[in-house]
Amino acid sequence: MSATKVRGLKVEGLYEDGGGLRLVVSESGAKRWVMRISVRGNRHQLGLGSFPAVSLERAREKAADIRRAASEGRNVLADRRAHKQGVVTFRQAFETFFTNKEPTLSNAKHRAQWRSTLESYAFPIIGDRPVADVQPDEILTIVRPIWRSKPETAGRVLQRIDAVLHFSIANTWRERASACLGARQVLGSRRNGEDRHHRFLPYREIPDFVAQLRAGKRTMTRLALEWVVLTATRSGETRLAHWNEINEMAATWTIPAERMKARRTHVVPLCRRCLEMLREVRALQRGADLIFPSTDLSRPLSDMTMTKLLRDMGVAERATVHGFRSAFKVWCAEVAKVRDEVSEAALAHAIPQKVRAAYLRTDFLEERRELMEEWSAFVAPARTPPGRFRGDGRTSA
Repeated sequence: MSATKVRGLKVEGLYEDGGGLRLVVSESGAKRWVMRISVRGNRHQLGLGSFPAVSLERAREKAADIRRAASEGRNVLADRRAHKQGVVTFRQAFETFFTNKEPTLSNAKHRAQWRSTLESYAFPIIGDRPVADVQPDEILTIVRPIWRSKPETAGRVLQRIDAVLHFSIANTWRERASACLGARQVLGSRRNGEDRHHRFLPYREIPDFVAQLRAGKRTMTRLALEWVVLTATRSGETRLAHWNEINEMAATWTIPAERMKARRTHVVPLCRRCLEMLREVRALQRGADLIFPSTDLSRPLSDMTMTKLLRDMGVAERATVHGFRSAFKVWCAEVAKVRDEVSEAALAHAIPQKVRAAYLRTDFLEERRELMEEWSAFVAPARTPPGRFRGDGRTSA
């Protein structure tokens, strides 16, 4: 069915949408959603709410949740009874929480990871526990096995469980404090004091790195990585860039808010080298909507392609793609001597002080334009053909 068809249905009857989801139209014209499902060999019909309070899209989401729960072997009927009786499980709390959280996540991979990490680590232990009763020792049981072997994953799991528990407290499903409180102190350091910031090449090494990057065959990955360096943007902002975001006359690239971490539109002034690169890219990608597509042209580059390129160039142990932003920031402070608010605007960092942010509403576009030209001249000066970049700050003939 389509949303238009659902709105237009007037005749009493039962209308199938597929996958067990049905719309029931009564004699009076009232409409309600039901879900037909088999639980332990018996057929049941579950109410999902009335239309238009529950839209077609929302009804499909609810139906998908029920099918997923049934496929995982959960007793859907018992879950619903518990919910109606006021006993909210951790899994149910997560589903309600994530309905609000998901629209704020701009990255599809990030949205999938939110669910997959909890399904892998938290749900098997506390998924069916009343969220009001989740205990600190259960959190330690979840996180301790991966605290040092998978530190990034462990941190995200702990953070996401904590978010669900705080959401539950706010909704009066839980009275006691978050069970995650103090977990990090109990588990201890994950990396024995190792710096957990993004690894990055010192800015003095960037010119040799970019020279070697250009010396190789001009692939879409090499061009995308050079673009990341020149614009000081994040990998995803570059990989998902579309031609309709570029204004070559104004020499700007406008990244929409939904792709920005701070959820605000970001205008990037393009240096002369970036404008030259756009002409190079057009010759390679043959009219795709994406500026830096994969070989498929309709799909963006994978987030691992640039990481692999760093590995191939011998610098992956010392640098990450995101780390070029850090190198740029240090260069701004030590070489360009630019004001901090200008370099922060170039990196699209949010202003932490709310009062200051309310009054400081400029994006310093013209100052950033000069800054990015200066950065471009630094990382890619006119030079003789480079030697091979060794990844240790030196070149070899």
